[in-house]
Amino acid sequence: MKYFILAGEKSGDLHGSNLVKEIHLIDKKAEIIGWGGDQMTSAGVEILVHHQELAIMGILGVLKNLFRLNKLFNLFTAQILEFQPDTIIFIDYGGFNLKAAKIAKQNGFYTQFYIAPKVWAWNKSRINSIKKWVDQLYVIFPFELALFKEKVISTHYIGNPLKDAIDTFVPNPEFRYKNNDYVALLAGSRRQEIKASLPIFEELVKSRPEQDFIIAGVSEFKDLYENCNIKVVYDQTYDVLTCSSAAVVTSGTATLETALLNIPQIVVYKTDWLFYNLAKMVIKINYISLVNIILDKPAVPELIQNEFNSKNIQAWLLKLVDKKSIEYRNQKSDYENLNELIGPTGASKLAAEKIVLFAKNQAK
Repeated sequence: MKYFILAGEKSGDLHGSNLVKEIHLIDKKAEIIGWGGDQMTSAGVEILVHHQELAIMGILGVLKNLFRLNKLFNLFTAQILEFQPDTIIFIDYGGFNLKAAKIAKQNGFYTQFYIAPKVWAWNKSRINSIKKWVDQLYVIFPFELALFKEKVISTHYIGNPLKDAIDTFVPNPEFRYKNNDYVALLAGSRRQEIKASLPIFEELVKSRPEQDFIIAGVSEFKDLYENCNIKVVYDQTYDVLTCSSAAVVTSGTATLETALLNIPQIVVYKTDWLFYNLAKMVIKINYISLVNIILDKPAVPELIQNEFNSKNIQAWLLKLVDKKSIEYRNQKSDYENLNELIGPTGASKLAAEKIVLFAKNQAK
């Protein structure tokens, strides 16, 4: 069977790599190409476009890159027409991937979407696009199943693949920083996020000389850290987190990873003024971190826009590094509830089984 996978960002690359490993176990003759990153490459995918080329954030980012986006969609069309895959798998990255799914469907290909677009957060009109352009939908949060099934979309809950990634994580025995006396700083996985977070992190470090800090950096954005005065460890995020006493985490997948690794955290986020104010008008949820969204409560503090500053981070850190504090104990208790809600491991395996079975049935 021939599979084309499109993962548009670093987290999708992680999930794509685990999915591909399971597909190869089921389909020994699988041919897999697509868009992704280094982890998918390591799993045996021929990467045609690296996800770095898709890193566009905010309304201004989209407007500035309309020509480039059009070229990317034209390239995608040409590649799937040449490869003629039995199925196309889209991983997360809702806005871009739904447009790509439309292109794929209009060209007669079977489409499967792994990690559904977060329509429950904003832009519920996308449900209509999903129904029209996606043959099979795989969701990773329990509450999503009823939402999509109500719209008569073929939907499967397969658990959360982050559980798989964390459960298969093997700590690096040569990791140098194992004293748990430092605070981990996660500036994000996109260029714009890192540029927004670094100045505030540097101010935080200057204001707390008695505390050690380590940034869990992403090597593909090494240039952004060249003039940074904070210690940076590249591409070892889980090692950095598991050996830390607490973490300051830019909102995104990393907030859930930090919780599943049982590390106390403060969630932060800052974006361009226009995108933030437009988003406030359309976003339908009360929280930005996945931890709080799943638990439907403020289990972890969220410092957004102007609240994301050194003073506020310091105040929360003092509470979360104290194991006797009510804030520390409450967060640990909420993490236990979160684990129960998400369920057991095996999401990647279950998704692969269903994806391969659907592809084979359509090929008959």
